[in-house]
Amino acid sequence: MSMILLALAFAAPAAPAAQHPAYCVVQGEKLVPTSQVSAEKLDWFLKDDPVSIGKKKYVKYGFPQIMGVDDLAFWTTKDSVPVMVKADAGDYRGVVYVQSSTSVCEFQPYRMVGKP
Repeated sequence: MSMILLALAFAAPAAPAAQHPAYCVVQGEKLVPTSQVSAEKLDWFLKDDPVSIGKKKYVKYGFPQIMGVDDLAFWTTKDSVPVMVKADAGDYRGVVYVQSSTSVCEFQPYRMVGKP
């Protein structure tokens, strides 16, 4: 009997890591961000300046994108603005997504300058 309990203990899934709250929720027919902080009025965002996130530099990459509720995962913040990565990207940080609106679930992609 103790062998079975031991086997079940090893087979049990690990406790989930601390989860960040959802970054977007559905309200009526709209998808809206849960964070009321965005980069839309910050100098580095408006001037299209390269920005340091973590220990790397990033530049704007294309146009802002509307994201679904499970497309992104929280990575870090820059000046209190959420910075996300693709949910299925693993450890890849070559492209990150900065929240660019507080009214719609919109994120501006930034690509890393240099090697990832």
